[in-house]
Amino acid sequence: MNKYIDYQNEISGSELYEGLVGFGLFAEKIPNFLTSEDFLSFTKSLKLPQTLKPKDYIRYSNIRNINIPRPLAIPEPFAYANQCKIISENWTSLQKHFEEKTLNDNFKISRIHLRKLHDKSELFEMNYKNFSKDGDPEQDIIIKSKYIASADIATCFPSIYSHSIPWALVGKTTAKTNQDPSHWYNKLDKFTREVKFGETNGVLIGPHASNLISEIILVAVDFEMVKLGFKYVRNVDDYSCYVDSYERADEFFLCLSNELKKYELSLNSKKSKILSLPQASVKSWVAKLNHFIFTNTYVINGKEAIRVKELKHFLDFAIELMLLENSDASVINYAIKVISKKHLGVNAKDYYIKQIHHLVLLYPYLINLLEFHVFEAHKIDEDRIRLIAKDVYDFGLKRNIYEACSYAIYWSLKYNFSLNISSFKNDSIASEDCIFMMISYLSDKKHFPKKYLKEYKERAEYLRINDFDRYWLYVYEVLTQNELQDNYKKMKKNKISFIKNEFTS
Repeated sequence: MNKYIDYQNEISGSELYEGLVGFGLFAEKIPNFLTSEDFLSFTKSLKLPQTLKPKDYIRYSNIRNINIPRPLAIPEPFAYANQCKIISENWTSLQKHFEEKTLNDNFKISRIHLRKLHDKSELFEMNYKNFSKDGDPEQDIIIKSKYIASADIATCFPSIYSHSIPWALVGKTTAKTNQDPSHWYNKLDKFTREVKFGETNGVLIGPHASNLISEIILVAVDFEMVKLGFKYVRNVDDYSCYVDSYERADEFFLCLSNELKKYELSLNSKKSKILSLPQASVKSWVAKLNHFIFTNTYVINGKEAIRVKELKHFLDFAIELMLLENSDASVINYAIKVISKKHLGVNAKDYYIKQIHHLVLLYPYLINLLEFHVFEAHKIDEDRIRLIAKDVYDFGLKRNIYEACSYAIYWSLKYNFSLNISSFKNDSIASEDCIFMMISYLSDKKHFPKKYLKEYKERAEYLRINDFDRYWLYVYEVLTQNELQDNYKKMKKNKISFIKNEFTS
């Protein structure tokens, strides 16, 4: 099985920079119309890092499985490129850090981290699993255990203290003694702060560089916890520690809390719990959904085909499980993925799409799942997608869930239909949501003459002067070369865009 450092050593410094900048600027939860590949090429013509003042960033809210928003961010691109350049230039030192902090591990503690992904240019994917390479250490460490101590870090990314990066890399005493800004670890601190408006508290949620920054600190915590004899696995900031007594579980919480405190982090007391073993190796609802028996099925093109009656039973079962899990929409999310691998006949598909239409308006968390696991998996026709998109848009506007509005317009562009909504412009500008404005502009640009776009341009001109960093994507894409400055002007001259080609024609 691969060790933690094996994954880091597979990546060169140049590959790291390309993966983070070209494929890690935009969070995967944002509608898939953005790209930074052209920007990556442009940065290679620049001398990075450039000295810049701290930059603000674009805000974007993503609805979580419990129907509350998660704040995501899109950093100002040049500040982000600077951060990634410092990381890549000092990748050898960082690899040494990761090796030293994981040297004593008998198995790979951290399960989700940067790595080369099969057939993908990205270096990070949330919830990625590869048991053939990563192993399944829980099967071994559970043998003599009687309890699981489950814990996570309270608001992990927003709580990371930038000065704690050097603390983790060279030790707190050394870092405090050697504050020369020319030291590589102090540069990493500086450029991490500069993507978050100069603030020392918090790293941005979304860009992949933040996941690497968190690992710098958390493997240092792991190192000390391993020395204390604890055996656990960690999924980003979620811990599952296997112990032989209740007292040892309490000790794990105490020791972990003490180690996190050294980096200005703390445990989430509401989510810290001790569970008696045995426990199911996966959540019970996952096992139940996986073992649901579809009766009276047939095979079409190598896929199991299910009839309306069995589909109804399965969806009803999934909804019952969800309600038992305090309305956690992850259950329905998983059920949709199960159905995506099945063949649905005409009647079953008709029933299914109506149920999806209903569920997505109750649980907007499901919205970013629909494109690949419903629309394309079941070849849903454009008219049905349009009906869903129209209601999702109206729902989002009414609830101020602008992610929903953005996805509705994204689908209309992706599948080439009109929503016949004349208020995109006014709705999006009033929302002050950058992604909503951007996707609305692209749609209206496609369907209306240039003079109709006047208010979009006026808003972009205002934001260029008054709030550029928080709306840089919108301002850059809407305004002309002569209305931009510095590197943005150069980019525009070189016809660099952050919009994928299929959404600009």
